[in-house]
Amino acid sequence: MLKLRRAASSLGAALVAAALTLPACADPLAAFVTLGGADGGEPFALARVIVPGAGAHCPALAPIGGGAEQPMTSRRNPDPTHFDVTVCEAVYPTDGTRLKVSGLKVGGADLQLPGVQAEVSRMVIFGDTGCHPKYQDRCRAGKHWPFGELARAAAESGPQLVVHVGDYNYRGTPGKIDIRHPDGALHRGRVYDAGDNAPGVTCTLSGPYTGQNSAGSTSPDAWKPWQEDFFEPARSLLHAAPWVFARGNHELCSRAGPGYFYLLDPGSDLVPASGGQLACTSAAAAEPLVFREPFRLDLGNLSLVVLDSANACDQGDLHQAHFDAQFRKIRRLMQDAPATGPAWLLTHRPIWGLTEPDDGAPGQTRDATGHYEVIDRTLQTAYARAPWPKPIELVLSGHVHRFQSVASEPPGALPLQLIIGNSGTELSRSYDGATFLVPLGETTAVCFGLSEFGYMDIAFQGGAWTGRLFERAGKVSVRCATEAPAKTAVCAFAE
Repeated sequence: MLKLRRAASSLGAALVAAALTLPACADPLAAFVTLGGADGGEPFALARVIVPGAGAHCPALAPIGGGAEQPMTSRRNPDPTHFDVTVCEAVYPTDGTRLKVSGLKVGGADLQLPGVQAEVSRMVIFGDTGCHPKYQDRCRAGKHWPFGELARAAAESGPQLVVHVGDYNYRGTPGKIDIRHPDGALHRGRVYDAGDNAPGVTCTLSGPYTGQNSAGSTSPDAWKPWQEDFFEPARSLLHAAPWVFARGNHELCSRAGPGYFYLLDPGSDLVPASGGQLACTSAAAAEPLVFREPFRLDLGNLSLVVLDSANACDQGDLHQAHFDAQFRKIRRLMQDAPATGPAWLLTHRPIWGLTEPDDGAPGQTRDATGHYEVIDRTLQTAYARAPWPKPIELVLSGHVHRFQSVASEPPGALPLQLIIGNSGTELSRSYDGATFLVPLGETTAVCFGLSEFGYMDIAFQGGAWTGRLFERAGKVSVRCATEAPAKTAVCAFAE
């Protein structure tokens, strides 16, 4: 009997030891669902969970009511030294089913992921959410950087979809960097940004560029700025609804591109139709730029077309041939779009955005009055060269750090352009007056702008939509409305 007890005791100790050696998944740093679309517009969804430690064990997904678990797999880490995290992912259902992350809890409750609705009637739109420490009170949450506050308010409102039009990471993407040469000397240079971030017009790229991820860079892309600028303040909103992510110019491969393709981009090797997981190439390569192909996402009565405009030049024609091809791809996507509902375009850089003229801006980028610079010239040219078989009625963008609407007169001559670039980063000055007119090619643009932090809430039904610009404390400062798909919406101050 004593021998049996000793054997049982030894067996129990061995089982405990074995259990202790099983890989355990640490508490997640972030968990969310991202949406993409195949060439036919069929939506796909991916659950992503970010856990500490490069090469860490991935958790599994499980039905909330119990059932078989679905393992998650790790994405390819572009730089384990600077991204000491593991991004785990799994294909997620698109029929409204919600899953939980097995064994992980938040505040004592199971970590549940949001369901993907077949048809969306309400969404919230954010853009340019990151923070400049130098200009925004060192990125303390508050009046100078309210992204976290706005994200929590949007989460509590119960959206069905979250759209982000790009520029997530500012504190980790300086405009100038130091490159350490083999002899130890430091050289300070400007980061390539497709013509931005430079005095005058420099929309040129002759071969390799200087970027944060160049050899010898003292400030490469890394996880910590991503965590502080986006994932921590957006935590509640990431849990509230699925997301559609657009790539901004702060996510160029010369800046935070490695993190964007690792963390947010919908491309995945689990979904071949997505184009697979992309990764930034070397800044010294002969072809150093990476472009995500446009895709269409059909959500019942609405189609969203997502364009990677990160490398489009605001003032010049850098990469014009590439964007001509991108817009031809959009034309093909639109040929197969459902006829029953409208289509909207998501692009970080606006097709038509108004800014104050740069001192070096050429005359052809200014409007007829000379008071405004109309950007983005590259996208405007591509749009003119590739007429779409079905009109895109609304263009949602960021890039300009204010809220702005640009509507054509007569209505329908051009898509309505809405710019929501006011969700976190320091604001640009707005224009005086509620509305103003600007000549725009052969049409006249009816323009409206506001420089206040906020996000856009859009309710969509039967082809018509209404939008509200929410500021802090739930204040609605702007209302936009359209009565029918063929009419252009008008934005005005809320009463």
